[in-house]
Amino acid sequence: MERIDKFVTQNVIFEGPDLAGKTSFIQEMHKKTNYRWNIIDRSALSHVIYAQFYGRNDFFAKERLNNEIKNLNNRIVILLPPFEELARRFQIRGDEIQNLVTIRQLHKMFSEAAEEFENYPNVIVIRNKDTLSYVENVVSQIISSEMTRIFDLWQPVYEIARVSTSMESHNTQLAFYDNGQFSDIDMSVLEYEPEKEYYHSIKSSLLSKIRNELRGINEYAREETINSRRFVFAGTSCISFAQFMFRNEVLDCHFVLRSSNTKDTLKYDLQFLYILCKMVKDVLKIYPNACRMRVNFNSPHVIIQEKGEQ
Repeated sequence: MERIDKFVTQNVIFEGPDLAGKTSFIQEMHKKTNYRWNIIDRSALSHVIYAQFYGRNDFFAKERLNNEIKNLNNRIVILLPPFEELARRFQIRGDEIQNLVTIRQLHKMFSEAAEEFENYPNVIVIRNKDTLSYVENVVSQIISSEMTRIFDLWQPVYEIARVSTSMESHNTQLAFYDNGQFSDIDMSVLEYEPEKEYYHSIKSSLLSKIRNELRGINEYAREETINSRRFVFAGTSCISFAQFMFRNEVLDCHFVLRSSNTKDTLKYDLQFLYILCKMVKDVLKIYPNACRMRVNFNSPHVIIQEKGEQ
């Protein structure tokens, strides 16, 4: 059985100017992977660029792009052969909409976008004229990303914050799946000294809440079942919200982190959330087919140490 504990791909999105070879690349990927992924030909980045190109208001297009690219389960591939190669292809087969002048303009706009996003952890940029020679490399990179383990899951969040202009990546999200065995769990994280008391406080509050709900100690004096919507933690600290719901044999664990120090503490925070998923599973005495850990990061950031600080 295929491993289910992975950083699963939601969409593989191909972007690039007209005549970049997206359709051929997608077809080759489908052939090599037996339609393993949902692949999209053009999405939010094209929406932004063509809105700008045709003089439309691009506000909502940029909003869509921000949501799409900061969903770290999306993998985005920008195909950007040299303009000379696009011109050669145009001379051979033409284009139903664009001409050489507009293709040059669009190539420049996609080039600027590629420079802006190429250091994002979920973006791949291919500038070679022989784009099809990179199919296997792209497949390998996506599979490698999917195999990210829980103790390395902080890295793409750190990377997207690090390359952002303000060292903050507002409204970032990811989902991680475990097969319900939690084989990578590291309980020593609970003893991480800078966060030890904080983690204990959240753990104690959450588990007490769930046990009380199961016993009927709530405002309704009603004993909740394992399918309750009331297994919730809320607070004002960095880990500000958690909700656990058991549906269709999947334990869905949704977390909101209002603020995340990606360089120093996020690696521990994510492993702590993973531990909470396991603890909730044990308290509910369920055996899910999978555990889905969804995390929304409202302000993942990198703290820059000033010169002279220790």
